[in-house]
Amino acid sequence: MSNGTWNVTRRALIATAAGGIALCSAGMAFAQDYPTKPVTLVVGFPPGGSTDIVGRIIADNMSRTLGQPVIVENRPGASGTVGIAHVANSAPDGYTLGVSGLGASILVSAMGRDTGYDMDSQLDVIGVMGTLGLVIAARKDLEQNTLDELFAYAKEHPGEVSFGTSGVGTPGHLGMEYLLTLADAEMLHIPYQGSTPQMNDALGGHVDLVLLPTPEGAEQVRGGGLKALAVTSPERDTLLPDVPTVSESGFEGYTAVLWNLLVTADGTPADVQAKLSEALNAAMESEEVRKIYAERGLAPTLTTPEEATAFLASEREKWASVITDLGISE
Repeated sequence: MSNGTWNVTRRALIATAAGGIALCSAGMAFAQDYPTKPVTLVVGFPPGGSTDIVGRIIADNMSRTLGQPVIVENRPGASGTVGIAHVANSAPDGYTLGVSGLGASILVSAMGRDTGYDMDSQLDVIGVMGTLGLVIAARKDLEQNTLDELFAYAKEHPGEVSFGTSGVGTPGHLGMEYLLTLADAEMLHIPYQGSTPQMNDALGGHVDLVLLPTPEGAEQVRGGGLKALAVTSPERDTLLPDVPTVSESGFEGYTAVLWNLLVTADGTPADVQAKLSEALNAAMESEEVRKIYAERGLAPTLTTPEEATAFLASEREKWASVITDLGISE
Protein backbone atom coordinates (compact mmCIF):
# COMPACT_ATOMS: atom_id res chain seq x y z
CA MET A 1 0.00 0.00 0.00
CA SER A 2 1.45 3.40 -0.96
CA ASN A 3 1.80 6.18 1.60
CA GLY A 4 -0.84 8.17 -0.27
CA THR A 5 -3.30 5.32 -0.17
CA TRP A 6 -2.58 4.69 3.55
CA ASN A 7 -3.15 8.37 4.37
CA VAL A 8 -6.50 8.37 2.57
CA THR A 9 -7.54 5.15 4.30
CA ARG A 10 -6.42 6.45 7.69
CA ARG A 11 -8.34 9.69 7.21
CA ALA A 12 -11.44 7.66 6.26
CA LEU A 13 -11.07 5.48 9.35
CA ILE A 14 -10.62 8.50 11.60
CA ALA A 15 -13.66 10.19 10.04
CA THR A 16 -15.76 7.03 10.47
CA ALA A 17 -14.69 6.63 14.10
CA ALA A 18 -15.37 10.28 14.82
CA GLY A 19 -18.80 9.97 13.24
CA GLY A 20 -19.54 6.91 15.36
CA ILE A 21 -18.47 8.70 18.53
CA ALA A 22 -20.61 11.69 17.58
CA LEU A 23 -23.63 9.49 16.95
CA CYS A 24 -23.09 7.65 20.25
CA SER A 25 -22.75 10.94 22.11
CA ALA A 26 -25.87 12.28 20.44
CA GLY A 27 -27.77 9.14 21.45
CA MET A 28 -26.58 9.44 25.05
CA ALA A 29 -27.52 13.11 25.14
CA PHE A 30 -30.94 12.28 23.71
CA ALA A 31 -31.56 9.68 26.40
CA GLN A 32 -30.36 12.00 29.16
CA ASP A 33 -32.57 14.87 27.97
CA TYR A 34 -35.65 12.74 27.27
CA PRO A 35 -38.41 13.80 27.22
CA THR A 36 -38.17 17.28 25.72
CA LYS A 37 -41.73 17.32 24.36
CA PRO A 38 -45.14 15.76 25.08
CA VAL A 39 -45.43 11.97 24.96
CA THR A 40 -48.40 10.23 23.31
CA LEU A 41 -50.04 7.20 24.94
CA VAL A 42 -52.14 5.28 22.40
CA VAL A 43 -55.20 3.43 23.71
CA GLY A 44 -56.77 0.99 21.26
CA PHE A 45 -60.30 1.42 22.62
CA PRO A 46 -62.87 4.24 22.70
CA PRO A 47 -62.86 6.90 25.42
CA GLY A 48 -64.64 5.98 28.65
CA GLY A 49 -63.93 2.24 28.63
CA SER A 50 -61.94 0.43 31.30
CA THR A 51 -58.70 0.40 29.27
CA ASP A 52 -59.06 4.10 28.49
CA ILE A 53 -59.66 4.92 32.16
CA VAL A 54 -56.56 3.00 33.26
CA GLY A 55 -54.53 4.66 30.51
CA ARG A 56 -55.58 8.15 31.60
CA ILE A 57 -54.89 7.46 35.27
CA ILE A 58 -51.37 6.27 34.49
CA ALA A 59 -50.72 8.98 31.87
CA ASP A 60 -51.61 11.72 34.32
CA ASN A 61 -49.29 10.31 36.98
CA MET A 62 -46.40 9.61 34.59
CA SER A 63 -46.61 13.21 33.36
CA ARG A 64 -45.52 14.43 36.78
CA THR A 65 -42.50 12.14 36.91
CA LEU A 66 -41.39 12.77 33.32
CA GLY A 67 -41.93 16.52 33.47
CA GLN A 68 -43.80 16.51 30.15
CA PRO A 69 -47.48 15.90 29.36
CA VAL A 70 -48.43 12.31 28.51
CA ILE A 71 -51.41 12.72 26.19
CA VAL A 72 -53.87 9.88 25.62
CA GLU A 73 -54.81 9.27 21.99
CA ASN A 74 -57.65 6.83 21.27
CA ARG A 75 -57.23 4.65 18.16
CA PRO A 76 -59.94 2.00 18.59
CA GLY A 77 -60.47 -1.08 16.48
CA ALA A 78 -59.90 -4.83 16.12
CA SER A 79 -59.60 -5.68 19.82
CA GLY A 80 -57.01 -2.99 20.39
CA THR A 81 -54.67 -4.08 17.62
CA VAL A 82 -55.22 -0.95 15.47
CA GLY A 83 -53.69 1.22 18.16
CA ILE A 84 -50.79 -1.12 18.87
CA ALA A 85 -50.01 -1.42 15.14
CA HIS A 86 -49.64 2.36 15.10
CA VAL A 87 -47.18 2.19 18.00
CA ALA A 88 -45.24 -0.67 16.37
CA ASN A 89 -44.73 1.42 13.24
CA SER A 90 -43.81 4.65 15.05
CA ALA A 91 -40.31 6.06 15.56
CA PRO A 92 -38.39 4.20 18.30
CA ASP A 93 -37.79 7.34 20.34
CA GLY A 94 -40.09 6.85 23.35
CA TYR A 95 -42.53 9.57 22.31
CA THR A 96 -45.24 7.14 21.17
CA LEU A 97 -46.35 4.58 23.76
CA GLY A 98 -49.21 2.10 23.75
CA VAL A 99 -51.49 0.21 26.13
CA SER A 100 -51.49 -3.40 24.96
CA GLY A 101 -53.97 -5.75 26.62
CA LEU A 102 -54.25 -9.52 26.66
CA GLY A 103 -56.12 -9.57 23.32
CA ALA A 104 -53.76 -7.31 21.40
CA SER A 105 -50.67 -8.90 22.94
CA ILE A 106 -51.58 -12.59 22.64
CA LEU A 107 -55.13 -13.74 21.92
CA VAL A 108 -55.79 -12.16 18.52
CA SER A 109 -52.65 -13.55 16.89
CA ALA A 110 -52.96 -16.91 18.70
CA MET A 111 -56.38 -17.34 17.11
CA GLY A 112 -54.92 -16.81 13.64
CA ARG A 113 -55.83 -13.19 12.97
CA ASP A 114 -53.37 -10.74 11.45
CA THR A 115 -52.63 -7.95 13.92
CA GLY A 116 -50.49 -5.90 11.56
CA TYR A 117 -47.41 -6.26 13.78
CA ASP A 118 -45.18 -8.81 15.48
CA MET A 119 -45.28 -8.36 19.24
CA ASP A 120 -41.76 -9.65 19.82
CA SER A 121 -39.82 -8.07 16.96
CA GLN A 122 -41.62 -4.72 16.63
CA LEU A 123 -42.38 -3.73 20.22
CA ASP A 124 -40.47 -3.26 23.46
CA VAL A 125 -42.34 -3.95 26.70
CA ILE A 126 -41.77 -1.29 29.37
CA GLY A 127 -43.90 -2.71 32.18
CA VAL A 128 -47.16 -4.25 33.38
CA MET A 129 -49.84 -1.62 34.06
CA GLY A 130 -51.72 -3.70 36.63
CA THR A 131 -53.88 -6.81 36.61
CA LEU A 132 -57.60 -7.50 37.00
CA GLY A 133 -59.07 -10.83 38.08
CA LEU A 134 -62.35 -12.49 37.23
CA VAL A 135 -64.99 -13.80 39.61
CA ILE A 136 -66.55 -17.22 39.05
CA ALA A 137 -70.13 -16.49 40.06
CA ALA A 138 -73.11 -18.85 40.18
CA ARG A 139 -76.85 -18.31 40.00
CA LYS A 140 -78.00 -17.69 43.55
CA ASP A 141 -80.00 -20.92 43.82
CA LEU A 142 -77.25 -23.25 42.60
CA GLU A 143 -76.95 -26.11 45.08
CA GLN A 144 -73.14 -26.13 45.13
CA ASN A 145 -71.40 -23.40 47.13
CA THR A 146 -67.69 -24.12 46.54
CA LEU A 147 -65.52 -25.08 43.59
CA ASP A 148 -64.87 -28.47 45.21
CA GLU A 149 -68.59 -29.22 45.37
CA LEU A 150 -69.14 -27.87 41.87
CA PHE A 151 -66.43 -29.93 40.19
CA ALA A 152 -67.37 -33.06 42.10
CA TYR A 153 -70.88 -32.70 40.70
CA ALA A 154 -69.62 -31.83 37.20
CA LYS A 155 -67.48 -34.99 37.09
CA GLU A 156 -70.49 -37.14 37.94
CA HIS A 157 -72.75 -35.23 35.51
CA PRO A 158 -70.64 -34.32 32.46
CA GLY A 159 -72.06 -31.42 30.44
CA GLU A 160 -74.98 -30.75 32.79
CA VAL A 161 -73.44 -27.67 34.42
CA SER A 162 -73.43 -24.67 32.10
CA PHE A 163 -71.12 -21.67 32.13
CA GLY A 164 -71.55 -18.46 30.23
CA THR A 165 -68.86 -16.15 28.88
CA SER A 166 -68.78 -13.00 26.78
CA GLY A 167 -67.71 -15.01 23.73
CA VAL A 168 -65.49 -17.75 22.28
CA GLY A 169 -61.81 -17.06 22.86
CA THR A 170 -62.41 -14.35 25.46
CA PRO A 171 -60.40 -14.40 28.70
CA GLY A 172 -63.40 -15.73 30.63
CA HIS A 173 -63.86 -18.62 28.20
CA LEU A 174 -60.18 -19.50 28.16
CA GLY A 175 -59.89 -19.15 31.93
CA MET A 176 -62.72 -21.61 32.56
CA GLU A 177 -61.54 -24.10 29.94
CA TYR A 178 -58.09 -24.02 31.51
CA LEU A 179 -59.64 -24.73 34.91
CA LEU A 180 -61.79 -27.55 33.53
CA THR A 181 -58.66 -29.15 32.10
CA LEU A 182 -56.99 -29.03 35.51
CA ALA A 183 -60.13 -30.42 37.17
CA ASP A 184 -60.64 -33.09 34.51
CA ALA A 185 -64.29 -32.09 34.30
CA GLU A 186 -66.71 -31.20 31.50
CA MET A 187 -69.22 -28.34 31.40
CA LEU A 188 -71.42 -26.82 28.72
CA HIS A 189 -70.08 -23.53 27.37
CA ILE A 190 -72.65 -20.91 26.38
CA PRO A 191 -71.03 -17.95 24.59
CA TYR A 192 -72.81 -14.59 24.68
CA GLN A 193 -72.30 -11.38 22.75
CA GLY A 194 -70.78 -9.43 25.59
CA SER A 195 -70.74 -9.37 29.36
CA THR A 196 -74.20 -7.96 30.06
CA PRO A 197 -76.25 -10.72 28.34
CA GLN A 198 -74.44 -13.51 30.19
CA MET A 199 -74.87 -11.70 33.49
CA ASN A 200 -78.58 -11.18 32.86
CA ASP A 201 -79.06 -14.88 32.10
CA ALA A 202 -77.24 -15.83 35.29
CA LEU A 203 -79.39 -13.41 37.29
CA GLY A 204 -82.44 -15.00 35.68
CA GLY A 205 -81.25 -18.52 36.51
CA HIS A 206 -80.84 -19.56 32.85
CA VAL A 207 -77.13 -20.38 33.11
CA ASP A 208 -75.35 -21.91 36.09
CA LEU A 209 -72.05 -20.01 36.11
CA VAL A 210 -70.54 -16.87 34.63
CA LEU A 211 -67.06 -15.41 34.62
CA LEU A 212 -67.18 -11.67 35.09
CA PRO A 213 -64.54 -8.98 35.61
CA THR A 214 -64.38 -8.59 39.37
CA PRO A 215 -65.93 -5.08 39.57
CA GLU A 216 -69.05 -6.19 37.67
CA GLY A 217 -69.26 -9.52 39.47
CA ALA A 218 -68.72 -7.98 42.91
CA GLU A 219 -71.61 -5.59 42.39
CA GLN A 220 -74.01 -8.44 41.61
CA VAL A 221 -72.69 -10.60 44.45
CA ARG A 222 -73.08 -7.82 47.00
CA GLY A 223 -76.57 -7.17 45.69
CA GLY A 224 -77.55 -10.82 46.22
CA GLY A 225 -78.22 -11.63 42.57
CA LEU A 226 -75.27 -14.02 42.24
CA LYS A 227 -73.03 -15.95 44.62
CA ALA A 228 -69.27 -15.95 44.24
CA LEU A 229 -67.43 -19.26 44.31
CA ALA A 230 -63.88 -18.02 43.68
CA VAL A 231 -61.77 -15.29 42.12
CA THR A 232 -59.15 -16.03 39.47
CA SER A 233 -56.53 -13.54 40.70
CA PRO A 234 -53.39 -14.79 42.48
CA GLU A 235 -54.52 -13.09 45.71
CA ARG A 236 -57.93 -12.34 47.18
CA ASP A 237 -59.61 -9.32 45.66
CA THR A 238 -60.16 -6.15 47.65
CA LEU A 239 -63.72 -5.97 46.31
CA LEU A 240 -64.53 -9.52 47.52
CA PRO A 241 -62.13 -10.13 50.41
CA ASP A 242 -64.10 -13.09 51.81
CA VAL A 243 -64.11 -15.01 48.51
CA PRO A 244 -61.24 -17.52 48.11
CA THR A 245 -58.97 -17.62 45.09
CA VAL A 246 -59.11 -20.56 42.71
CA SER A 247 -55.63 -21.43 43.95
CA GLU A 248 -56.90 -21.60 47.52
CA SER A 249 -59.80 -23.77 46.34
CA GLY A 250 -57.66 -26.75 45.42
CA PHE A 251 -55.98 -25.59 42.20
CA GLU A 252 -52.69 -24.31 43.53
CA GLY A 253 -50.91 -21.89 41.23
CA TYR A 254 -53.93 -21.22 39.00
CA THR A 255 -54.39 -17.64 37.83
CA ALA A 256 -56.37 -16.04 35.02
CA VAL A 257 -56.12 -12.28 34.95
CA LEU A 258 -56.66 -9.43 32.56
CA TRP A 259 -53.75 -7.04 32.18
CA ASN A 260 -52.27 -4.21 30.17
CA LEU A 261 -48.68 -3.66 29.11
CA LEU A 262 -46.97 -0.35 28.46
CA VAL A 263 -45.18 -0.77 25.12
CA THR A 264 -43.13 1.29 22.69
CA ALA A 265 -41.54 0.68 19.31
CA ASP A 266 -38.69 -1.83 19.16
CA GLY A 267 -35.29 -0.19 19.28
CA THR A 268 -36.18 2.54 21.75
CA PRO A 269 -32.94 3.45 23.59
CA ALA A 270 -32.40 1.53 26.81
CA ASP A 271 -32.00 4.73 28.84
CA VAL A 272 -35.34 5.99 27.56
CA GLN A 273 -36.97 2.69 28.44
CA ALA A 274 -35.46 2.95 31.91
CA LYS A 275 -36.96 6.43 32.39
CA LEU A 276 -40.36 5.22 31.24
CA SER A 277 -40.14 2.20 33.54
CA GLU A 278 -39.24 4.45 36.46
CA ALA A 279 -42.21 6.72 35.72
CA LEU A 280 -44.61 3.79 35.40
CA ASN A 281 -43.45 2.24 38.68
CA ALA A 282 -43.69 5.60 40.41
CA ALA A 283 -47.31 5.75 39.27
CA MET A 284 -47.94 2.24 40.61
CA GLU A 285 -46.55 3.22 43.98
CA SER A 286 -48.47 6.48 44.24
CA GLU A 287 -51.25 6.68 46.82
CA GLU A 288 -53.60 8.18 44.22
CA VAL A 289 -53.22 5.31 41.74
CA ARG A 290 -53.41 2.64 44.44
CA LYS A 291 -56.64 4.15 45.76
CA ILE A 292 -58.25 4.27 42.31
CA TYR A 293 -57.02 0.77 41.48
CA ALA A 294 -58.44 -0.63 44.72
CA GLU A 295 -61.82 0.93 43.96
CA ARG A 296 -61.82 -0.77 40.56
CA GLY A 297 -60.53 -4.17 41.66
CA LEU A 298 -57.18 -3.64 39.95
CA ALA A 299 -53.88 -4.82 41.42
CA PRO A 300 -50.88 -2.52 40.85
CA THR A 301 -47.65 -4.12 39.65
CA LEU A 302 -43.97 -3.19 39.84
CA THR A 303 -41.90 -4.59 36.98
CA THR A 304 -38.72 -3.88 35.08
CA PRO A 305 -38.83 -4.11 31.26
CA GLU A 306 -37.11 -7.50 31.53
CA GLU A 307 -39.64 -8.78 34.07
CA ALA A 308 -42.55 -7.49 31.99
CA THR A 309 -41.17 -9.18 28.88
CA ALA A 310 -40.83 -12.45 30.81
CA PHE A 311 -44.42 -12.02 32.09
CA LEU A 312 -45.66 -11.66 28.51
CA ALA A 313 -43.79 -14.81 27.45
CA SER A 314 -45.27 -16.78 30.36
CA GLU A 315 -48.81 -15.60 29.63
CA ARG A 316 -48.42 -16.37 25.93
CA GLU A 317 -47.25 -19.91 26.65
CA LYS A 318 -50.29 -20.53 28.86
CA TRP A 319 -53.04 -19.00 26.74
CA ALA A 320 -51.71 -19.97 23.32
CA SER A 321 -51.61 -23.56 24.58
CA VAL A 322 -55.24 -23.38 25.73
CA ILE A 323 -56.30 -21.91 22.36
CA THR A 324 -54.44 -24.66 20.48
CA ASP A 325 -55.93 -27.40 22.66
CA LEU A 326 -59.45 -26.06 22.10
CA GLY A 327 -58.86 -25.63 18.37
CA ILE A 328 -60.09 -22.02 18.45
CA SER A 329 -59.49 -20.01 15.29
CA GLU A 330 -61.08 -17.13 13.46
